[in-house]
Amino acid sequence: MKHRATVLCVRANRILLVARPNGRWALPGGRCKTGEPAHAAALRELAEETRLSGVALDYVFEFWGARTRHYVFAAHLPPTAVALPDHEISRCRWIRAKDVGVTWVSISTRGIVQVLLGENSPVGPGRRSSPLHALPAQRGR
Repeated sequence: MKHRATVLCVRANRILLVARPNGRWALPGGRCKTGEPAHAAALRELAEETRLSGVALDYVFEFWGARTRHYVFAAHLPPTAVALPDHEISRCRWIRAKDVGVTWVSISTRGIVQVLLGENSPVGPGRRSSPLHALPAQRGR
């Protein structure tokens, strides 16, 4: 099973999605390197994919996909935060969480957002959820 650090970035009631060229939208994140803590992987991947650095992350829950275990972290960003595609990412986009259902996103992204919204998700066994409005508050910004 793959282990992935996934970051839910929230800015002005919108969440950040990223995409590779011709790929589906997804939450930022990526595989944890051997021996790398999930928190460190989340920070590294967020910076590599979006150039967002120095972000405070809070662990939210685990989400189990078909072949991947996601360690989901939340980051509350100020309204002025700008995500710029970098590394293997070609596009960044801020959307309302409720619009994920009508956006071409990865199956795991759809499931993670459904859990956060308190909806039943057909995927993701073994998850521990918190509703989106209950995510840890923005720290000192």
